[in-house]
Amino acid sequence: MYGAVGTMSDDGFEIPGVPTGFFASQYISPLRYPGSKRLLVPILEALVRANVPPPRLFVEPLCGGATASLRLAGTDTAHEIFLADLDPLVAAFWRIAAFDTEWLVDAMQEEPVTVDRWGHWRKAEPAAARDQALKCLFLNRTTFSGILHGWAGPIGGRKQKSPYKIDCRFPKATLATRIRAVGALASAGRVADVVCGDYEAVLVDARRRWPRLADDEVVVYLDPPYVKKGRKLYGWAFDDEEHTRLANVLRFCRYRWMLSYDDHSVIRAHYAHSKSRGGLIKQLIAERPYTAAGGPKRETGSELILTNFPKIPVSELYRQVDSPGERAAPAMSQAADSLGDECVREVRA
Repeated sequence: MYGAVGTMSDDGFEIPGVPTGFFASQYISPLRYPGSKRLLVPILEALVRANVPPPRLFVEPLCGGATASLRLAGTDTAHEIFLADLDPLVAAFWRIAAFDTEWLVDAMQEEPVTVDRWGHWRKAEPAAARDQALKCLFLNRTTFSGILHGWAGPIGGRKQKSPYKIDCRFPKATLATRIRAVGALASAGRVADVVCGDYEAVLVDARRRWPRLADDEVVVYLDPPYVKKGRKLYGWAFDDEEHTRLANVLRFCRYRWMLSYDDHSVIRAHYAHSKSRGGLIKQLIAERPYTAAGGPKRETGSELILTNFPKIPVSELYRQVDSPGERAAPAMSQAADSLGDECVREVRA
């Protein structure tokens, strides 16, 4: 199909040039995001695997860190992935990582990780895709919570008085491995394309470009900005009108889709008693562990997963909302509410 390659071994599906089992691990994306969905990926994968036919195309129109797409393509859960993001820096990063891999690895290796370079990239407005990709990677790995735009400063502060310095989340050897894994996926024919654009236009583009695929052979995954504090966390946040527009788009979407949010009563109301062309919309709640900033205590925050998949397997990882009126979290996932720098506790990521 589409000339993609990959092999099965005793250890599972393998992509040439990628360490065995790499895509089944937690830490596979070169980018880090506030409210990262890496802990939700096993749930998304289980939902996809429980439904037939398996997707020949997995579309992620708000790709961000793209962990879900990388995991599903790298484990052969989905045959090809189509990535998109409205942020031109993020879209450029994934395009260069996939199709100009060694340039990005070399540029990353040569880049000094200093506060001066952080200031340079914060002010820079590159037009070339390569420079946009490098800016995205540098700021994402050196800025508080990986935030590319707005208020956030460098990890450790401008005076670097913190024990956690600006390069604590910039392990170059590890990042080179992750970037090369993206390139290997593309070389294996698993990355169909990467574009910059609005999610609605991306879905229209997918139907135009892959007209022969049946509706149930395409799965769309969207991870919109958090309802609360979205403007503080993301360069392209959603307002109430945008959350409503997304709900309307998905009601008329013919493809199978999954949607993840902070558990918020406004979002539950948008999708309560709703159907899409793909079927009845189900609501699932997943409890996600995290470490709050400033202390070692492990707590949990709720994530809302909505989908029109016909089959929802029983799992200890989530519970299905039986009644649309069931009380939702009043504001947002606690995990998102904690904006402490994760480098203190997750240097590997």
